Amino acid sequence: MAGFLLLIAALPAGLAPRRYWEALDVRLPVSRMAFGSAIATFVASALIGVPAFFKYMDARLGTLSAFAAFTFLFTTPAGLISMYLAFTGWLRFIGWYVEDPWGDPLLTIADAVVRRSWFTHQKNTAKRDRERREGAEVPDVLMTGADLGMPDADLVVIASRRKPEWDAGAIVVTEEKWFKLGQAAEQQMPGGWRTLYPLSEMHHHEVLRRAVPYTLPRLRKPRPRL
Repeated sequence: MAGFLLLIAALPAGLAPRRYWEALDVRLPVSRMAFGSAIATFVASALIGVPAFFKYMDARLGTLSAFAAFTFLFTTPAGLISMYLAFTGWLRFIGWYVEDPWGDPLLTIADAVVRRSWFTHQKNTAKRDRERREGAEVPDVLMTGADLGMPDADLVVIASRRKPEWDAGAIVVTEEKWFKLGQAAEQQMPGGWRTLYPLSEMHHHEVLRRAVPYTLPRLRKPRPRL
């Protein structure tokens, strides 16, 4: 009996976007009941639409016509709901048949919009917080690795903003030399939060897979300590 109840509960749960099915499968056989959920949508369409249609006809003195069916489907809440359930049930049945089942289309779209909006909000909040910590944007500063306590690097570019294409392993191409970019580090400096990009000079040129053109600023010497 408990197993039967779980199967019944899996039918409405199958309306959830597919990305949640794996988590739901821990408690309910949602993936296994994808076919049944699609068929249940057809049944729900009939249960809602048929009685509502006859009630609609009784209110209009029982006049049956193709135009009456059309106006019921497109102008009444029950008609719109039953038509939507029938159409999406058919689409979900096709998805199950081609081994690509999915949940209710409207819920799937709404979930995608909400998630995208949330991630965009989180990204923008993190960006504003970082820019506040970084302070005003200023030109890059170039120093030697030895002066900054990074002996494995020949040079280090100190940037007030992250550089999108400057990933570890990329080749930084300047007018005079080529450098391989190491793992970036972050450090609080007097002007604000800074990103440090270590550069190691390349003595043998490699095939350019990720080349980043760059003009080196003037090398800055460290301030003498008093």
